[in-house]
Amino acid sequence: MPFIGIISEENNENRIRRFLLEKLDWQESSILCIKEKSIENIKNIRFETILLARQFKNVEVLKQILKHTTYLVSNVDFKQNWEILKDLELTVITYGFNSKATITASSVEEDQVMVCLQRTMKTREGKQMEPQEIEMPKLENVNDTMGVTGVLWLYDKIK
Repeated sequence: MPFIGIISEENNENRIRRFLLEKLDWQESSILCIKEKSIENIKNIRFETILLARQFKNVEVLKQILKHTTYLVSNVDFKQNWEILKDLELTVITYGFNSKATITASSVEEDQVMVCLQRTMKTREGKQMEPQEIEMPKLENVNDTMGVTGVLWLYDKIK
């Protein structure tokens, strides 16, 4: 069973986790929230995917976890997250308002976000996802919406 780790603001992580569990239809134990204070307890878990939705203080431990991770969905609006990407051998899907991000928001309304895949990406099964836009329900903030959309595209759960 693959594990997904979520690194997000504490007030958003459970909302993101519930949304992903619903859309992926996975067991509760397959998606974990990674907290600064508990990182030492989970540093040996092999996550298939990490959703990096905020800056992380303990960069060295995070890099250690990412060495054994296959996919990273990262908010690149944080300069530190660009630095973390150096010298890692994993598939990275970036999101944010940065023009170089793989996934960005093209339109934001009160309850909906038009999320844009700006370039071709492969799902974890090898399927090519072509550039496209999709309307997604807005989570607490637009960045979280873009991040979960990246995970759902990766797992081919957006139709």
